[in-house]
Amino acid sequence: MFLGIFYFSNCFSQYIDTICVGEKNARYSVLLNSGSSYNWQVTGGTIITGQGTSDIRIDWGTLAGPFQVSVTETNFANCVSAEAVSKVLLEAKPSLTINGPDSICKDQKFSLQVSGATNYFWSNGNTGNAIFEVANLTTNYFAIGTNLYCPSDTVFKNIIVVPKPSAFFKSNPANDWIRNEEVLFTASDTSIRNWVWEINAVNNGVNKPLFGQIFQNTGFYQVILSAYNSFNCVDTFSISNFVYNKLDLYIPSAFTPNSNNLNDIFEPIGVNFKSYDMLIYDHFGGLVYQSTDKGWDGNYNGELASSGYYTYIITITGLNGRKKAVDGNIMLVR
Repeated sequence: MFLGIFYFSNCFSQYIDTICVGEKNARYSVLLNSGSSYNWQVTGGTIITGQGTSDIRIDWGTLAGPFQVSVTETNFANCVSAEAVSKVLLEAKPSLTINGPDSICKDQKFSLQVSGATNYFWSNGNTGNAIFEVANLTTNYFAIGTNLYCPSDTVFKNIIVVPKPSAFFKSNPANDWIRNEEVLFTASDTSIRNWVWEINAVNNGVNKPLFGQIFQNTGFYQVILSAYNSFNCVDTFSISNFVYNKLDLYIPSAFTPNSNNLNDIFEPIGVNFKSYDMLIYDHFGGLVYQSTDKGWDGNYNGELASSGYYTYIITITGLNGRKKAVDGNIMLVR
């Protein structure tokens, strides 16, 4: 490292040197003139060798900051030159610190931040002072930091990924939730330590893996479980269903189609269903009647069907859209 070349014309030049803290053998020199001696002054460091000569070596200290090296020359005629000055910027070596969690729940997002340098390179290839990750496996992350002049520093951070619970649960019955009938909800993960059940976003106060619920009103319901394990990791799961009124159905065992307006039509009787499809067969297996939402009046091909037993298959479509098939025998009496 050279401070510069100076002349007795009292003109001098100056430059700025950048060096790392702790440098123990930094060299500074000026042009050697025969018969001259040189007086060096240093702040922030110690001259090891060369005082009085045109070439010195300095042991810089441990403090970062701007410092100064200056020199005057006395020639053989005992004339003293103007002072020549070099500004020296002592850069601290990077000393990195990573901030972030020590452990994280699986599949959770987290970030790591590094400080202590100017430029960074992470183990995952990213640059910048922060990375954003999703926890998968326990991983030892590292970051390398530089400040352009001094040796790099490397810092490590081991992130332990802990398991999260499974909030999956089942309902019984699975689909047909009926008003005023109990529905059972059961979670099965044995790692859960705290169960938070909500029905339509309202905590029902149950803290156990199963409970029964009787829905007193029809409508849409969402049941949510937030499950916490011993690591305080959380998982959520929900089941949504519509609560319907119970299907109430009666199918007569006989009818008398004699046009007296009493029991003249064979059809299912009840409430809380949308529609029905009906097939009627004679005792030979022949189809004698087929309809949707219309009962049988006892006629076949425009003629009165004879008295006797007939077989029916009736498919009921409930309010929830699910279908239920009912079969049996009906007696036609004339």
